[in-house]
Amino acid sequence: MLPQIELSSGTIDYQDTGGDGPVLVFAHGMPMNETQWRKVVPLLNGYRCILPTLPLGGHRRPMAPDADLSQRGVALLLGEFIERLAVDDVTLVLNDWGGGQFLVSEGKAQRIARLVLVACEAFDNFPPRAPPKRRPRCAGFPVASGS
Repeated sequence: MLPQIELSSGTIDYQDTGGDGPVLVFAHGMPMNETQWRKVVPLLNGYRCILPTLPLGGHRRPMAPDADLSQRGVALLLGEFIERLAVDDVTLVLNDWGGGQFLVSEGKAQRIARLVLVACEAFDNFPPRAPPKRRPRCAGFPVASGS
């Protein structure tokens, strides 16, 4: 079972590798959860890696009915999470959404020393290709054009 922390918008799960090394907080994109970073964290010996499961679609617990789940709201929730853990000199690693700039623009980045923005369109997926056109199918059989 993952550790949990109660925040103003509800309870979130998180992983924490612990340790005394530099703190890296990894935030996932939509509709993912902390497992997005499962192949990265084992490569970071000597770092304390913290991975919150944010309410971006892959979370396991419902948020409060009045929770602000806008980009700004989730970013402020991430800032509250970092504040509650009382970690300083944090390297915040974000993928797929722009939460980091909200922390900066809202004056909530006091514990953030570095901000790493990882694009979700990269390498052989840039620019993202449109899905191939397919003919409509009904019960596995092609549908005649114009039907």
